[in-house]
Amino acid sequence: MNSQKLSEAFGQLAKMYEGKAISFEELSKHLNAKTQAIATLVLSLPFVFFIPLPGLSIVFGIFICFNGFRIASKKKLWFPSFLKTKRIPASVLSKALHFAERWSLRLEKVVKPRGKFFTTHSICVRINGSIFCAAGFLLALPLPPGTNFLPGLNVLILSLGVLEEDNLMILLGYSLFCVNLFLYLVLPALGLLLFKR
Repeated sequence: MNSQKLSEAFGQLAKMYEGKAISFEELSKHLNAKTQAIATLVLSLPFVFFIPLPGLSIVFGIFICFNGFRIASKKKLWFPSFLKTKRIPASVLSKALHFAERWSLRLEKVVKPRGKFFTTHSICVRINGSIFCAAGFLLALPLPPGTNFLPGLNVLILSLGVLEEDNLMILLGYSLFCVNLFLYLVLPALGLLLFKR
C-alpha cells in the first residue's frame, strides 16, 4: 500500500468490504504505514474548516500529539481499547470509503508523488512525527477560537505530504511549522522580555 495512490487504496478497500462490517484495528492493518497519516489528516479537518467541537478539540489535539510521538518512535497507530474491536457498520464504511476515494482523486491533481526521501529516511520520519506531536500539543491547548487554524493546517499539509509521498508538500509542512514556532514560541517570549523591561 505504500506505493499505491491513496484513491486506489480507498477504492480497493471499498470493493473488498462491500456489504461487510470491519473493526478499526482490521482497517488500520490494511492501510499499514498510511494509517497514522490518515488519522492525523481526518482529525485536523475540524480545526482547518472551523467545525465546532465542544469538548473534543482538546481530545483530538492530544490524540494527534500522542500518535505523533509514536510516529517519531516508529510505532504503530494507537487505538483506545474500546475502539480496537468496535466494528464500523457496512453502510457507514461504504459511504466513508467512497467519499474518501472521490476526494483523494481531487487532491491527487495537486498533491502527487515527488520523491520518497522525506517519508522513508529514518531522521525525516522522526522529524515528521515530532512536528505532528508539537502541532497536536498546540491544538490541545485551550486557546481562543481561530488560533488553532495554523497548527491544524500544519498537520493537514504534512499528512497529505506523507500520504502521497510528496516531498514538496512535506517541505511546505516544515516551513509552516517554523511559522508556528515563531508565532507560538518566539513571539510570546519576545513579548515577555519586552514587558519585563
